[in-house]
Amino acid sequence: MDNERKKSKISESQENGSDFETAIASTGYGKFNFLLLLIAFPCCTSSVFETTSMSLILPSAECILNLSLVDKGILNAVTYAGMISSAILWGFLSDVLGRKKLLVYGYLLDGLVNILCGLSQSFIPIMIFKFFGGFISCGPFAVLMAYLSELHGLKYRSRVMLSTGIFFSIGNIILPSLAWLIIPNSMFNIKLIGSHYELYTFQTFLIVCSLPSIISGLAVMCLPESPKFLMSRGNNSEAMRIFINIHRMNNGNDAVYPIKNLINERMKEVKLIENINTRPMSKLFHGIRNGLSQMAVMLKPPHLKNACIAYTIQFCILFGLNTFRLWVVQLFAIIKEYEVENAHEMESMDANLCKMIEYKVNKTEHILLGSDENFNRTCEPNLDGEMFFNSMLISIIQLIAYLMASFVINAIGNKNLLIFGLMISGSCALSLYWAKNALATLLLSGGYISIASLSSTTLVGSVVSLFPTSTRTMTVSLLMMFGRLGAVIGNLIFPTLLSLGCLPPFSVISLTAFVCSAVCWLIPKTTKKPLQ
Repeated sequence: MDNERKKSKISESQENGSDFETAIASTGYGKFNFLLLLIAFPCCTSSVFETTSMSLILPSAECILNLSLVDKGILNAVTYAGMISSAILWGFLSDVLGRKKLLVYGYLLDGLVNILCGLSQSFIPIMIFKFFGGFISCGPFAVLMAYLSELHGLKYRSRVMLSTGIFFSIGNIILPSLAWLIIPNSMFNIKLIGSHYELYTFQTFLIVCSLPSIISGLAVMCLPESPKFLMSRGNNSEAMRIFINIHRMNNGNDAVYPIKNLINERMKEVKLIENINTRPMSKLFHGIRNGLSQMAVMLKPPHLKNACIAYTIQFCILFGLNTFRLWVVQLFAIIKEYEVENAHEMESMDANLCKMIEYKVNKTEHILLGSDENFNRTCEPNLDGEMFFNSMLISIIQLIAYLMASFVINAIGNKNLLIFGLMISGSCALSLYWAKNALATLLLSGGYISIASLSSTTLVGSVVSLFPTSTRTMTVSLLMMFGRLGAVIGNLIFPTLLSLGCLPPFSVISLTAFVCSAVCWLIPKTTKKPLQ
């Protein structure tokens, strides 16, 4: 029955031309789509590497870079600050340059910046390069999602988005695995230019982390431009050529593409842009006007209330999640350092995570101030691989949580998953106050990160159905911006909270989760049709 309707729709559209959805659906699903997903994997991995790699090197780099806890917070936060600062710019460039060019230039430039970051051996240059890494990577990350959806028919689009979520989870497993392989291994200390310059293992790790971006930029060169973008620019002949090539790749060279003509989708925008020429400044002003018109719609009831609820929840979730996620390796390093230097207390079970953190804070302050009353002034980098292995286990727990949620989400519902998931994650965060060893910290950290991450993903799915189609892109963009803002603020204040004692950081993170859970009760029930 579906095939008959599809053939009927195609035949009816031959005279007037087919729209994009009909044209892309007619290409089928096959080799091209598998190739596209294969290339999407390093693209997704590069985004994970960009935001997370710095947190993995801090225990081993703190002595060489002379880092305080505040310095570590800045290095964790600066990538998100770069992403926030460039969000609007990349949205404009994607509409002017096209999807493919932005992906190619963005990923290659991001790879170059990461190599320069890896070659740096002081705090300021690394901070600057990580800022620009976030500034650059924000563009390809956002455009990738649109590009993938525009090269798949409606039938397969949701499946593709689920695939990217799995890719991100796998990337979170690969990254600590690489750190586990490289950072503790002295063979990756590389001497350059004779013996005058030495790459430490954490620098080698940062340089290796540039590979997914470089591979992505080179691989995307082999892909076509988005036919949706071409049709919106009135370039139907090039869009048709791409549709035909995709159809042949999916169905064989002898297969005949059933679509003969495409409608001029640019005509849909003529009334809005007929007086706008092709100069970049005119396009910029037009884009600003469209953005303001979308904002005007969002400021009207009931969208304003829904937007405030969604942005508050996302800010709170990522305030805790992307703060704790980026500090969890440091927590494992603190535990290991305490176990080595205070073995007698570990044997007597007198120590807990709070005592370990207090010991580390005091030791760091004494080393930076040059006081050796209670601590050895010699700073020894933590190169133990166990902290990376624990981080890898947390990522595996997160992947399992996503796979399990995919089976129960329809039965539970997005709203219930958000409410009760955030309550559980908040409880896990608060329970860390009583953790006594690495195993307890691992289990509670894995529970918090997995459930909070799942809640953030669920929120995006809920938000999409709460707003009209014309404002969804703006809504999701602002949602991501508020989440990144929460990550920046969280990473900047977390070291200060640590210096105040053990209870403040864990209580603040758990409190934000409980607040999120309470606010989630305000989310309205979604309908099949969004409000227009």
